[in-house]
Amino acid sequence: MLAKIGQREIAIIVIILTLMAAAGWYFTWYTNSQEKIAKIEGEISRLTTERNRGRAAKRALPQLEATIADYEAQITEFLKALPPREEFASALKDLSDRAKAAGVTVRSITRSPGKSKVEDVRAVNVSLTLESPFPELFVYLKKLEDMKRFSTIEGLTMSLSKSNSQNPLLSTNMTMTFYVYEGKPPPVEEGAEGGIGQ
Repeated sequence: MLAKIGQREIAIIVIILTLMAAAGWYFTWYTNSQEKIAKIEGEISRLTTERNRGRAAKRALPQLEATIADYEAQITEFLKALPPREEFASALKDLSDRAKAAGVTVRSITRSPGKSKVEDVRAVNVSLTLESPFPELFVYLKKLEDMKRFSTIEGLTMSLSKSNSQNPLLSTNMTMTFYVYEGKPPPVEEGAEGGIGQ
C-alpha cells in the first residue's frame, strides 16, 4: 500500500504529523510550562514583597520596642499615681475637709460603681449635695482642682435660694468620678513619695 503512495503524499503526511506533534507539544508542554512560569514569577514577586516588608519591619523593630517600652513606663507611672481602693475612704474625707475649709456645707455624699475600660482600675461615681454662697463654692472648686488625684467632675448644677440676701445660698449638686487601683501594687522606687491626699 505504501508503494502506491507517492512522494508528494508522503511529504504531506509527514508535514501533517509534524504539525500535529508541534500542536500537541505546544498545548501539553509549552502552555503548561508558561503557566507554571507565570505562577513561579507571581510567587517570586509575592515573596520579594514579603521579604522587603520583613526587612523594613526588622529595621523598625528597635523603634517599635522603644515605643512599647515608653508606653509601658507611662502605664506604670499612671498606675503608681492612682490611689489604691483601700484609701478611697480618705478621698471622701478629703472632699469633706476641703469643703469645710472653704466654708461649704456638705449635705450628703453618695457613691456608686462606675465603668472603667482599664484593667485593674475601678471607677467610682460620687455625688455631693452642697450648700454655700457662690464665693465659698468657687474657692471649694479651686481646691478640688488642686487635688493631685485622678478624678473628674462630670456635672455641676446650682439652684439659688429664695433669700433676698446680697450673697444668697446656692444649693449645688456635683457629680465626680474617682479612679482607684485594684490590682497588685506596682513597684515603687525608693525615695518616691505618694499619697492620696497630695
